[in-house]
Amino acid sequence: MKVLLYINSLKDFGNNIYQDVKNLLTKYEIDWEKIEYSSLKGKKSADAILVFGGDGTILNLVNFASKNNIPILGINAGKLGFLTEFEIFELEEAIGELKNKKLQKDSRLLLSVKHNNKKYIALNEVCVQRTYNESLDACISNVSVSIDNNLIENIKGDGVLVSTPTGSTAYSLSAGGPILAPGINSFVATPLYAHSFNNRPIVFSSSSTCKITLLSGNCSLVVDGKFAISLKVNDNVYVCKNKLKVTFLRKKSFNFYKVLTNKVSN
Repeated sequence: MKVLLYINSLKDFGNNIYQDVKNLLTKYEIDWEKIEYSSLKGKKSADAILVFGGDGTILNLVNFASKNNIPILGINAGKLGFLTEFEIFELEEAIGELKNKKLQKDSRLLLSVKHNNKKYIALNEVCVQRTYNESLDACISNVSVSIDNNLIENIKGDGVLVSTPTGSTAYSLSAGGPILAPGINSFVATPLYAHSFNNRPIVFSSSSTCKITLLSGNCSLVVDGKFAISLKVNDNVYVCKNKLKVTFLRKKSFNFYKVLTNKVSN
């Protein structure tokens, strides 16, 4: 068995995590290779990626993990850790269950995002959101949302986001969107603080294509919380299901609703 080791250095003060995991991997006779952010564009082969950090750290690995078809085993060294499976104090349990093949696979839908000739992958969401900048006019944005070429609504406000079931418990939830269970083959388009009571979140099939058009205002394209590009009026952003999926390794006892209660409701 071989694993890749990715540690958020901001969470590993004094290299304590690295030393502990290195000792445990040696104890359980697991081959390992430490990887850095700069090496995430290459091709790798492994049975799993051990990721130490929070949800943001895992989001950094999604593109790499999905393209190389390597499952992610998340160890929470951050705060919320909604995407992780084990806490840092459960490290030996995590490695032991990985070695003994007692973990189950949990595959998640990904978004494919296209703007002009550029393409992006998102696990949580893609946002067309109003740009805040002192040098720009602070007027509200106006975007249209179409699904399979059918105009659904025009949204005046801060923009709109499209999220996966995984992302429905992130930004979309805070903006008033519904929670989608992971097994649902649907996405949700959530208005961002619209200036009309008529604008509501819309759940649509993952087999559909959503087109977002900037009609007026200053907006940016943001993918999984990272700025991608500034949009111009009449620019189109196309969002659909990506052919790839990302897989997480979970405990046999994994229960989405229990995680939801523990992580989000408190």
